[in-house]
Amino acid sequence: MTTEVECELCHRPVRSAAAKARRIGSHCWRKLTPAQRAVIRRDPGAVRAALTRPVPATVGQLPFDEQDAGQ
Repeated sequence: MTTEVECELCHRPVRSAAAKARRIGSHCWRKLTPAQRAVIRRDPGAVRAALTRPVPATVGQLPFDEQDAGQ
């Protein structure tokens, strides 16, 4: 008897063994940042915690101020 595993993000069934282990389907997995993927690989139960964690600024990103939006 096989148990049906759903993606934590889109709630579609996942089929591959890797997707079942991380509880996220391959389509949604590609949308995650490398930092989010690393957290989920370490602890698949921490999917929601990884998704709510803010993405850190990286080298090369420009700061965005409200003043810049009006120009």
